Amino acid sequence: MSILSIQSSVAVGHVGNSAAVFPLQRLGFEVWAVPTVLFSNHPGYDSHAGAAVPIETMRAMVDGIDNLDHFAHCEAILSGYLGNVKAGRFVLETVERIKGINKDTLYFCDPVVGDMTRRLYVKDEVAAFVRDELVQHADILAPNAFELKYLSGRSQETLSDAMFAADALRARGPKTILITSLRGRKGNTPTLSNVIVSDQGAWRVTVPQRALRAKGTGDTFAALFLAHHLRGETAQQALELATSTLYGIIDDTLRHDSDELRLIDAQAEYLHPSFYIDAVRIG
Repeated sequence: MSILSIQSSVAVGHVGNSAAVFPLQRLGFEVWAVPTVLFSNHPGYDSHAGAAVPIETMRAMVDGIDNLDHFAHCEAILSGYLGNVKAGRFVLETVERIKGINKDTLYFCDPVVGDMTRRLYVKDEVAAFVRDELVQHADILAPNAFELKYLSGRSQETLSDAMFAADALRARGPKTILITSLRGRKGNTPTLSNVIVSDQGAWRVTVPQRALRAKGTGDTFAALFLAHHLRGETAQQALELATSTLYGIIDDTLRHDSDELRLIDAQAEYLHPSFYIDAVRIG
């Protein structure tokens, strides 16, 4: 089982492909990683260096994979951080190219444009391209709470608001919306919820919010969900397993006071999560 993953890559730390590849491999997938940018580390540090990958280089990599006749066996395309509009157009070109060879290939779009703390952290034209062009081609779309509001144009004060926003996005093309990091409270405890909305229904998994400084949780979660989905789990089960696994990795990261997610050290979590958090049906 093979996945083409088009997103950022860093030398130090775990974001983008540097967060997604190992979990996918540990769960049994070959990953063809094509970088959109090459950075020394993620921009959450005080400094970082690197550059966007030229589109010609990205296209040459995809051409090379195609020349090996591998796309007939491509289970999914995963896209994340783009860097510029040209990279977005390249993703669309690649999705159409591979689906032309294998119509059953799934396109999982992680629309990495911003979050609640930093708002938009890509250029306006990149965010607009994701909203106006990329979304409609996705089979599964995985926005965080901020991205859900930006992409749908709907505010989310309640869970019902988020559900309506998800349905608005589903009306534009994606069959499934996977919402991450919806904030809430359980008594005095801040919580985060992941929600999935599809034709089969809607489910929510809620965990306590943890004070984590490591980045890359969204990229890791997207990879985990995609892997479990492709392994044949139901939407509910994939949501439970991805959330439970990530929560175990976060717990391990916090216990070791690490600046980066301990994706390698905590790899036992991929197959045997320390926590199992059940989903609740909400629709």
